[in-house]
Amino acid sequence: MGMFNNMDVGGGVADFWSYIREPRPHRWAIWGVAVALTWVVFHGVSEYLIPYEKPKPQIIYFENWKATRGEAEIRADWVARAKETTRRNAEKRAEYQRFADSMGIEYDSSEADKVTRETLGAEEAAAAKKKPAPSQARSTLAERAARGAPPAPADQPRR
Repeated sequence: MGMFNNMDVGGGVADFWSYIREPRPHRWAIWGVAVALTWVVFHGVSEYLIPYEKPKPQIIYFENWKATRGEAEIRADWVARAKETTRRNAEKRAEYQRFADSMGIEYDSSEADKVTRETLGAEEAAAAKKKPAPSQARSTLAERAARGAPPAPADQPRR
C-alpha cells in the first residue's frame, strides 16, 4: 500500500514522452496502424454492437370538437366510449374464460358479466361473450384424415 502513496505521475509522463521522441524506424507507420486500429475498433463497437434505431415518424390523430358542443352531446360521447370499452372487456373476458376452461382453471366472471349486462343490455352482452367463428385458412392433418381427403403427394413440399 505504501507504494501507491508517493506516485510520480509527472515522471511517468516524461519517460513516455522521451520514449516517443526517439527516432525509430517505421515509427510513423506504427502510429498510423495504432490509430487506425483504434478507430476501427471503436467505430465497429459503436456502429454494430450498440444498435441504434432512428425513431420512426408518427402520425397521431385526435378528435376535434366544436366549441358550441352541448353537454348532452358530450355525455352521449362519453357513454358511447364507455359502452365500447365495456364490450371489448367482455370479449377479452370471454377469451380468458375459454382459456381457463381449456386449462381446467376456475375462472369466475359472473360479477363482471352482470355489470356488462347492465351497461350494454342482455343481447349485446351475450353477443360479446359468444365464441367467435374460427378463422382457420388451412385444415389440419387430422381434419383432412377425418374427412378422408387424400394425403399430399410425397414430391410436393410441405408448408
